[in-house]
Amino acid sequence: MSIMVEDPARGTAIEALVKGEGPDVVLLASALRGAADFADFQERLAEAGFRSIALNMRGAGRSKGPEGDFTLKDIADDIAGAIGQLCEGPAHLVGHALGNIMARATASYRPEVVRSVTVMPCGGHNLGSFPVSDHVMHHFARCHQFDLSEAERRESLSVAFFAPGNDPGSWLDGWWPSAGGISAAAIKADPEEWWRAGDKPVLILHPLQDAMAPPAQGLASRDAFGARAQYVEIPNCGHAILPEQPEFVARTIIGFLRSL
Repeated sequence: MSIMVEDPARGTAIEALVKGEGPDVVLLASALRGAADFADFQERLAEAGFRSIALNMRGAGRSKGPEGDFTLKDIADDIAGAIGQLCEGPAHLVGHALGNIMARATASYRPEVVRSVTVMPCGGHNLGSFPVSDHVMHHFARCHQFDLSEAERRESLSVAFFAPGNDPGSWLDGWWPSAGGISAAAIKADPEEWWRAGDKPVLILHPLQDAMAPPAQGLASRDAFGARAQYVEIPNCGHAILPEQPEFVARTIIGFLRSL
């Protein structure tokens, strides 16, 4: 079910794909990707007794906001607004790739709406220590260049997002270049304001073949969070995660949510 969460005072309209019944889990997608990436995961959450709310952020799906620049705090307010309108209380947040920044930012800026934070992987706050190579970023940019051939885009998807041997075909579609403002807002934000995810329990799911975030980055994040963090590595998995290891991801996250 698609629901539009509108805030006339702020000029925003955020599309939410809602499924299931039970404790609320809000899902935040990767850069230039949308809520549809979570379709399989939403099915699994519903079967496990959870209600999931996958959000299309500004520029993706039917979601929109005022023209001009916006901040990472604005994005956190968009997410908090959706939780406020759709949920009875604080929600669990699950952020994939860029969504991990949005999830932690919401827990930091708007802690009253967050129960826990799951990130897969955990990065973006420490790019000085773990920079993404120019080679990988070159291929990332090609993934959504629709004037390229399918073979060229498959090659770039394999380099940037998928572990060797995993089929990148599921990500040929589903791109929203119009959502690029989210990445720009994240880059401009001061990580000291958002990286800690407030004081919430954190699950870190870290792929072992991630070209954008090496395992050392996940381990450093685990150590920085301390006792409130759980850390799990995902074998045979790159940065795409959701289409690569759907059963492993769902089983691990559902176990974490039930433990809370």
